[in-house]
Order: sequence, then structure tokens, then C-alpha cells
Amino acid sequence: MGYQVVARKWRPQRFDEVIGQDHVTSTLKYAVLKNRTAPVYLFTGIRGTGKTTLARIWVKALNCLDLQPDGEPCNKCESCLEIAEGKSPDVIEIDGASNTSVDNVREIKENISYMPIRSKYRVYIIDEVHMLSKAAFNALLKTLEEPPAHTIFILATTDPQKIPTTVLSRCQRYDLKRLSLEDVTRQLAKILDAEKIKYDLDSLYEIAKEGEGSMRDSQTILEQLITFGGDKVTEEEVSLILGTSDKYQLRNIIQSISKHDSNSAVSFANDIYKNGKSIEKAAKDILHLLHHILLYSELKNTDFLDSPNEEKDWIKSISDNLTTPDWIRLFRFWNNEYETIKNSDFPLMIFETAVISCCTMPSMYDFTSFVKNISNLPIDQKNDLNRATVQEMKPEVKIDNNRPEITNNSNTASKTETANKPDNPPEIRSIGKNENIEQKTEPEITGKDDGKPNWVDFCKIFKDSDPYFYATLCSCKYTENGSKITISIVNDIQRKITGDLQREFDRIFGSARQLELVDYENGSSIFADEEKARKEDLDNKKNMILSSKAVKSAQELGFQLKQVSVE
Repeated sequence: MGYQVVARKWRPQRFDEVIGQDHVTSTLKYAVLKNRTAPVYLFTGIRGTGKTTLARIWVKALNCLDLQPDGEPCNKCESCLEIAEGKSPDVIEIDGASNTSVDNVREIKENISYMPIRSKYRVYIIDEVHMLSKAAFNALLKTLEEPPAHTIFILATTDPQKIPTTVLSRCQRYDLKRLSLEDVTRQLAKILDAEKIKYDLDSLYEIAKEGEGSMRDSQTILEQLITFGGDKVTEEEVSLILGTSDKYQLRNIIQSISKHDSNSAVSFANDIYKNGKSIEKAAKDILHLLHHILLYSELKNTDFLDSPNEEKDWIKSISDNLTTPDWIRLFRFWNNEYETIKNSDFPLMIFETAVISCCTMPSMYDFTSFVKNISNLPIDQKNDLNRATVQEMKPEVKIDNNRPEITNNSNTASKTETANKPDNPPEIRSIGKNENIEQKTEPEITGKDDGKPNWVDFCKIFKDSDPYFYATLCSCKYTENGSKITISIVNDIQRKITGDLQREFDRIFGSARQLELVDYENGSSIFADEEKARKEDLDNKKNMILSSKAVKSAQELGFQLKQVSVE
């Protein structure tokens, strides 16, 4: 026989040679011993975990002429040898990826009624069965439900979610586990010992890690290394063939990050690039290390770490450099950066930037101190971090005998004195209408510092009783000089109110104020003054927030102030 690659040469021929699938092999051996066979079996799992291998061993056990007492095939009888060599006329292997049509299924249905030629069972092994078309599955349904007694179907797939539930319900399903690093490493060591090839255990762990739980993938990598290295397999050769970075360089990057040493971290990152290693692989390996560090930092248990003992010891030592919340933030950040590095045309730049970002990231202790500082701030400084609310101060006035008695009230609105309402308040009517409206109490207004009512006070009297009249008054420009108020009437809408305006002004204020109506623009309107005051107030609040201790403390932690919102 010619040369065979490692994956084929070391393919298991017995149930007990299958690595890491004891939960399946023990069940199948019991079934064959008790003659409890089902018409359809489904083996699922990731690539390289033994789905097709188990199918072939199961077929051998079903048709073995000298079945062993423990349920293992003898591998010596004519039936076992034919099946092992792929020559049995009663075992038909079908590639579901290349035989997807209804016609392929019809061919199976036409031949299924024939009795097996030499074996006890006629077996159809359909690999990657999820690749069959919907029509092909529908054509196969009835056959799977009630196949002839001498026929058994074994389906294998890496993606059982794509198989219709109507098919799944007809199968006896076995899910194969992803192989652990220990299992794969142990099997690789067994192969190399048998082949009399030297190796170091760390190199086998790197191969198993690259295989990601697949024995076939790991054996394929081992075959490549044997061809490259001849009589030895070393960690340096693994790094050279796979393009992986030196594990100590990756650990040094994480060590530098935990110490906030940007210079060292970037230096190690550059070494990876200069040595011709894959930046994407380095970022992926760092992500795996951060994940393991995070697990140990919180759980303090190495049973959850699929790593060699030497790496577990390093993880124990590095985990104390930061708190668990810090490791969580680093892992989540690096996961996002890894996705960017994979898709970037400039992976080194993204990698270096990510490393620097990790080194300069504030720790959770800094956040705790920040919150503590905030909690100790005076109330007014705490409010600097919240949205401010502009409150409108309502004017007040006391009315006695149809004449306003003005109360002293400063613009700061610190304190106001509210007068008693008169027993017989004057009648207020809707301006611009001929009919009287229901009598109601005059709104109270406040005076200026000189004790006299002003234009703003007068306008607010009509805010609720006649909003249209109030809005027209607020749009008029005015000036105040002592007791004289000058109003600019410059458009037709404003001119319509002149008569009622003069009459209401005299009725409310009497001689306390004089009103002058002019036809030229002079002064500023109430609306303009309010808008100007509002903008000035917002600007003052924003400046107060920007200069507050709370905001400056947040900026010192590395936060960027993008927007200040004040309502």
C-alpha cells in the first residue's frame, strides 16, 4: 500500500479509538449488543470530530460476522475488511453536497428494495445531508419513515439547523462534542510516539489550538509539520508554518496593557509585524488570552481554561494586575477592534491604535473615584451634569380701587409680596370685541425697582384673557424713559389695536405711566428681549457646565465632551 497521510492512517477502526465521544460510542455498542437498531441515525458536529468515522464503525459493528463481547467489530472478518477498504457492495456512501437533486433521491428509492448481497444490512451513508434540496428532502421523507427492514440510513451533517424538522423527527440523533485541547494533544502525541518523531508538548498545544476542536484539521497541520521538519516538531516550526506570533510577545503586550505602558506594548506589536507574522492572528490570539484571563479573574478556577498548565500559571499571575470589570472592558473593546482589524487594509495601524487605547483606558478604580467626587460635590455643581431648565418668573401686582399698587420686586425674583385681591375687581374684556366677557380677577403684575408698572407687566395681563392681543403687544418695539413708555406702531395689525391699547392702558395704570404711540421703529420688542435673554441664559449655563469641576474631572479620565444640552 502506498503512503497514507496521518489523518487516514490513524483513522479510528474501533469505537474505543474514537477520541472524546464516549457518550455516543457507549450508546451504539449497547444498541448493537441488544439488537436495538433504528432505521435512521443522524450524526451532527463540527468538522473533523468523527461523524463519518463513527458511521463506518457502526456499519461494521452491524454487519460484523464475529462481533466482540463489548460490541466492537472484529476488523478481521470479510465484512469488516470490505467495509474498511470501501469495497462492500452493501454500504453506499453518498456526498450530499454533490447529489442534491430529486433524481438522486429517486435512484436511492429505486434500489432500496433490493436485499443486501453479503451483509446483514444494506446501509446508506449520506454525508453533508443538509445540502440536499427541499424537494429532495420531501422525496426522501416516506422512505426514511418506513424503510425496508434490511435498510439503514446514516445521515451526517455539520449544520443540523438546515435539515427540515420533518426529517429530524424521523432520526435517532447523536451530537458529537467539540474536542478539547487535551484530547487532541494527547492523540497527536500518541501518533508522533508511534512514528518515532521528536516533539515538544507546547508545539502540539499550538497545533490543537489552531485545529479549533477538529481532530482532522489538527492531524492535517501535523502532517504538514512532519513533512517540513522531518524528524522533529517544534514550537518554532509551528509558528513559522502557521504564521502565529510568539506566545511570549502576545503575553508581553497584555502585560504592558495591564501596566498602562504604551511604549512597550507598541514595541511588542511592531516586533510581531517585523517578524512577518499575521496581525489578524495575533489579534485573535490576544482575544483568546483576554477571555481566559477574564474567566479566571472572576471564577478563580482553571477548570474552565482549555490551556496547557504553563499558560494557566501565567494567567493566574496576570489576572491580579487588574480587576474583573477592567478585564471585561478590555475583552469587549478588543473584540470590537479584532473585527475591525480583520476587515481593514491597514491592520497594523488599527492594531497599534487598539493597543494604545487599551493602555490609556482608565481603570474602574478611576471611575469609582470619579463617582465619589461627584457625590461629594455641592448640589449646584452636581446639577452641572444635568440638563438645565429655564423657569419663567410670573409678575405680580396688587390692585386697590381700580388702581394698581405696585410691589417692590427685583429682577432676581428672590422674594415677592403678593397683595390681597380686591373685593370688586375691575371688569376685563376681550380686546377687539364688542361684547363683554365673564368677569375675572386681574392677573397680578410686579413693578420695577422704582415701584411703577412697566410695559412687560401690562402685556402679561392679557396673556390668558386675549392671547392674540397679547402676542400683538409683545411684537411691538418699545422704550421706557422714566414713567413714559413709547410704543412703535409700524404695521396695519398693530395699528388696529391703538385705540383699545390707549384706553386699557389708562384704565389699568391711570397716571402711574404715560403711553406714547409713534409710527417709527424704536427700541426692542418683548419677544426680542425674551429671545436674547434666553440665549444669554443658555450660554451662561453652558459656560458654567464647561467650567464645572464635575465636567473637568470627567475630561481628565479621558472622556470627550461632544455636546452640551441645556433646556
